[in-house]
Amino acid sequence: MTSDFVKQVHLETARRYQQQGYGIDALVEHFQKVALDENDIAELLSQMQSTAADNHRQD
Repeated sequence: MTSDFVKQVHLETARRYQQQGYGIDALVEHFQKVALDENDIAELLSQMQSTAADNHRQD
């Protein structure tokens, strides 16, 4: 199980990648390189989609 702190660090990294124009495949590849399991990857991608939806509503 990955700690919440570690997941948050990689979530922020993925958000920066996304802001730089990287696609979902690159984000998943990053998560896999840092040895997150499939459940953690799904959780982080879900959090990213929720945040993106929230940001879009604020625009």
